[in-house]
Amino acid sequence: MSITMSITHMFRSQLLWRLYAGYVVIILSAMLIVGVLVSRQVANNGMEEIHHSLEARSQMLLEIARQALRDETVKAKAKIKSGDDNTYTPGFPPSRSLQQVVVELGKNTDSRLTVIAAEGRVIADSQESPGNMDNHGLRPEIIDARKHGSATTSRFSQTLQQEMIYRALRVTDKGGAIGFVRVSLPLRTIDKKVLQLRRIVLFSTGVSALTALLLGFYFAKRFSDPLIRMTEVAEAISQGDYSRRISVEQHDEVGKLAAAVNRMARSSALRMKEITTDRNRLAMIFAGMVEGVIGVDENQKIIHVNRRAADLLELSISSCIDKPIWQEVRVQEINQALERAIAEQGVVKSQMRRSLEADDLVVNIYTVALRNDAGEPQGAVIVLHDISELDHLERIRRDFVANASHELKTPITAIRGLAETILDDANMPPETRHGFIERIHRQSLRLSSLVVDLMTISRLESDQSEQSFQSVNLSEAVRRSVSAARAVCEQKQLTLTADQVDDSVVVDGDIQGLCQLIDNLLDNAIKYTPADGLISVRLTKDQATAELQVVDSGVGISPQHQQRIFERFYRVDKARSLDLGGTGLGLSIVKNIAQQHGGSVSLESKSGHGSTFTVKIPLSR
Repeated sequence: MSITMSITHMFRSQLLWRLYAGYVVIILSAMLIVGVLVSRQVANNGMEEIHHSLEARSQMLLEIARQALRDETVKAKAKIKSGDDNTYTPGFPPSRSLQQVVVELGKNTDSRLTVIAAEGRVIADSQESPGNMDNHGLRPEIIDARKHGSATTSRFSQTLQQEMIYRALRVTDKGGAIGFVRVSLPLRTIDKKVLQLRRIVLFSTGVSALTALLLGFYFAKRFSDPLIRMTEVAEAISQGDYSRRISVEQHDEVGKLAAAVNRMARSSALRMKEITTDRNRLAMIFAGMVEGVIGVDENQKIIHVNRRAADLLELSISSCIDKPIWQEVRVQEINQALERAIAEQGVVKSQMRRSLEADDLVVNIYTVALRNDAGEPQGAVIVLHDISELDHLERIRRDFVANASHELKTPITAIRGLAETILDDANMPPETRHGFIERIHRQSLRLSSLVVDLMTISRLESDQSEQSFQSVNLSEAVRRSVSAARAVCEQKQLTLTADQVDDSVVVDGDIQGLCQLIDNLLDNAIKYTPADGLISVRLTKDQATAELQVVDSGVGISPQHQQRIFERFYRVDKARSLDLGGTGLGLSIVKNIAQQHGGSVSLESKSGHGSTFTVKIPLSR
């Protein structure tokens, strides 16, 4: 599979084909130029060889025919003296010995040989009978040879009916022309030889070109393969695969480049590993931070949001990245702090406060502008520190100090005022003095209750060490508390029932703390349930939890007060609470005892329709 892909990639390589195409153009152009020049040169050399061959054959024929032409000249002169005219007679018999030599020589040399007398009469020819041939004295080659001694022409032969090339020489004797010899070859034969030579040249050129192209493809592939592999490795590196390497087989510049790419891949892998490690470490730090962190670039686009910031601002981490912060975060304080930090290139602190159903959301905002090494702005980091719990605790602390001071001051002031009145009036009637003393006693009891409850709250909140609990039957504690509260209920004309109380509900805990929890819930129900009301106690369990419910038909609690009812000194109706003698710490003690036992307390109530307090505590293991 990998071999097939490698071959496919090779044939799709633009570098290979561009390099090879240039090489092909150069080779074919060079071969074409060389082929044309060589073909022309071969043709010219062939023609020169043919001319030399004709010249040599004509010289040879001249020597052979010289004596015969002398004899023919003597005969011609004798004939003139005898009174015969010098006109050409076609049937004049040639010398048989010369004719035979010419015919045999023409066959051996594959050429046409002709011996012509001075007046133009043919006395010997290798291909035709001289007696049948007309006078050749007016042939172009004979005319030129008579003038210049030799001549070479190409023309159409009327005798042979084809194109011929002729070479004619003038034969002289004692300064005078005694005849002519002519050698001729068909141009068809010459063209055939030239064509054959050109084919040989073309074939040789083609074989050379094909060999050069194959060698060129080999060397082009050998040159381009490392570059292709380097390209593949570079593409793999760009896609995050740093394991690819190039096998270095050459020691030239290409091999050095391949080695450099391998070093770059190793270095990039190490750097990317370090970057990934640092990024993961930072991501883990940001994810584990209790503060929200938002990073923006120089264009105020979000580049990072941790989970805490997303929860605080109700953002979607996946959809808010690369979007303007002012588009995703509609919090005026954050946007203003960011603008100031970028404008001032410093640190800006501000605070965001929002009112929620459960409690106020208070967030400290720290905005820091960032710069690179060159001092250019690179964005900013926004840190969101949720201090809602601290603010809530601080408010509770302030309320506790104020309420405790007020609650303690009231009985103390009353006791002091009553005591001073008694001391200042020595003649006070006994009945009045006794009434004042009873009121001082009641205020002292109230003060004692406040101090006891404050000490209980302090002990429960400060004792964070593991408790040495023991198994406690919660059913017995419920029955004991219900029994103790019946007398008070009868005095206030209230009906107290213990319904659905399981016989054996065992939990791990402190018997005194659990009894105090039940007593406080019953005391709270008794205080806020009018006469003829109903109070019901229920104790059930499931597989892992004991559930205690105290239900009353009292005045109830409105929703806006239900979240704070378990705070210290918090009262829905302060005047009514003071009249009933409550300290405002009972439900806070219930909550602390439940949490100390690994449980919880909740409230369901509606104003004017009573309340249901539910305490859940894990069963004994």
